[in-house]
Amino acid sequence: MSPGFTHTRHGLRLGLIACGLLLSTAMSVAVEAGGDEAAETTSVADRVRQAAEDAIRSVGNGASEPEKNDGDAAEEHAETDRDAETEPQTEDSAETEGEMWPSERAPMPYEIVRSIQFLQDQVARGNGSAIRVQAQLLRRYGPTFLEQPPETWSDERNLRAAALFVLSGGPPSVLRGILSSATIEAGERSLLDGALAYVENRAGDARRLLAPVDVSEMDTALAAQLNLAVAQLLQEDAPSDALHRLEQVMLAAPGTLLEEAALRMGVLLAESTGAHDVADRYARQYFDRFSDSAYAGNFRARFSAVYAARPAETKDETVATIDNATARIPADQRLAIFLAVARRALVGGNLPLADAMATEALEAGTAEPADSQRALLYQTAATLTTRDPVQARVSLEAINVETLHPADRKLHDAALKVLNEMRKPLMASNIEPTDRYGPQPRVEQSAVLTRGAALLDAVRSDLERATP
Repeated sequence: MSPGFTHTRHGLRLGLIACGLLLSTAMSVAVEAGGDEAAETTSVADRVRQAAEDAIRSVGNGASEPEKNDGDAAEEHAETDRDAETEPQTEDSAETEGEMWPSERAPMPYEIVRSIQFLQDQVARGNGSAIRVQAQLLRRYGPTFLEQPPETWSDERNLRAAALFVLSGGPPSVLRGILSSATIEAGERSLLDGALAYVENRAGDARRLLAPVDVSEMDTALAAQLNLAVAQLLQEDAPSDALHRLEQVMLAAPGTLLEEAALRMGVLLAESTGAHDVADRYARQYFDRFSDSAYAGNFRARFSAVYAARPAETKDETVATIDNATARIPADQRLAIFLAVARRALVGGNLPLADAMATEALEAGTAEPADSQRALLYQTAATLTTRDPVQARVSLEAINVETLHPADRKLHDAALKVLNEMRKPLMASNIEPTDRYGPQPRVEQSAVLTRGAALLDAVRSDLERATP
């Protein structure tokens, strides 16, 4: 048997082990779920298994063969093993292969982690059910880590896999058990101690232990996971260093859930440091790559909060940036962002931006009737002091209040109260006669402007109280 063929066959066996982990987990979830969902999950698992078996047949036989049913699979694997026994091997090579590749063994820790990484990538692609399957996998294989014989942890791949397993959501008891029973070198112990401190929310200890760890020689997945963790630990005290760590995550793990998380975090962090162009770039990258992520809703909320807080004097630039960043996402998601930014800007007192984003929503041409009513409300409320009061009242009264969310109904009521206040005549008591106390200094601000400013403060107060 040629070395290249042996290496390929061994790689496929590892892949089959990982697929087996996914298969067994997916099938257990299907049984729990029942009904149509069970049938769908089982179908996916069957395809994974069939793909692995087809790959083994292709390499083992040197050519493609007709597909066989599940009953033929076991017989075919047996025939493949018999064929392997007849291939010429030296005594040394046969003994070495037997030691490295036992015919049956439990999955090694680093193989379990590969399956988790596969599921995480499915989450980033929008497969919401993968979150539950991952949780099943983490619970199922936590005890497997603790049951490993001591020699397992002499392999640094397994030690690092244990750290990655826990950082990915596995039970902290895994690291506690390994640290208390295994003989571990100082460098690897710092990694495990730091990972344990991180998941136990001992931020100071985690930062002290993880920040100095050299990730340059690590597997890219673990390096990216550690950089993401350290970035979270550094974001308040050293935001520039945290941003650098996030950039390293994006470079090391493109297209993965780790990059997705780094972009989500990066937008907020860059904006907080005043690096608006960086935040804009991250936002566009996120929407281009991960708009279907299971966590995209969380990001859209963050995005709306960030851009609604941009200065009023940069309204046109902010609108253009939002329009560009969201250009490639589905129309309904885009409209939801326009409305969310408009509402947040309105409540925050950024009336020019609220008006502009509500107008964008109305002009998008994709709004359902209820969304159109929301956009009209935000647009009208944002322009109460700049448009004719009669027109403003007509617009407000034309809104179907029944279609509004309860919180938006409060906004509607607040806007009507402001209009009512604006219709009240100036009271004589608000104007001091010049002959009452003798000559008076020149008044820099008229009573009308004073009342207008008070009304603006009132509407802002009403809107803030109406925020859900």
